[in-house]
Amino acid sequence: MALVMEYVAPPTADKVAAQLDTHEAVCAERYLGINARLKRLELILFGSAGALILLLLNITLKLN
Repeated sequence: MALVMEYVAPPTADKVAAQLDTHEAVCAERYLGINARLKRLELILFGSAGALILLLLNITLKLN
């Protein structure tokens, strides 16, 4: 059983540039998705905090 190694040419500048452009496009899509999710979580957090504050204020005012 002989081990045969084939020569693999290094990538050209055009190929690397194309790969980099593809990578940037994929990362931009991911960034938009992450940003949308963070915005949604932020709105849920603000809504929950506001509801909690109103609930505590309501309880405080009813005790008096």
